[in-house]
Amino acid sequence: MFNKVHHIGIAVKDMDGAIALYEGVGAKLLGRETSRDGNVDLAMLDLGGDLLEPLAPIQGESGISKFIERHGEGIHHVAYEVDDIKGEMVRLVAGGFELIDKIPRPGFMGHIIAFIKPQDTMGTLWELVEKE
Repeated sequence: MFNKVHHIGIAVKDMDGAIALYEGVGAKLLGRETSRDGNVDLAMLDLGGDLLEPLAPIQGESGISKFIERHGEGIHHVAYEVDDIKGEMVRLVAGGFELIDKIPRPGFMGHIIAFIKPQDTMGTLWELVEKE
């Protein structure tokens, strides 16, 4: 089962501008790094205990660049914290959900993650994040 919302992913064109925007309303930058494939700039900000993850395309074609091209900037995904990501993935598949990631993978800031297709979640991309 899901424990809580872990973070909200937000597709942005300008990472420096996004960080400045959220810091301007009181958020604290926890980390920033480039995705493993080198195509996406990632940041994590803490706003009073709630986490926001801006994602900006760097180069080439990526899921984020495609998302922004189709939908513009805005909410990209909602990530949910789970205790046992493999067990949760099995439970979701048994319930008829289709996974993007068939096995959990390393994510931003050392998290273990997996994504669920938005067609099965009323149009919202879900990310599972194993509890630290």
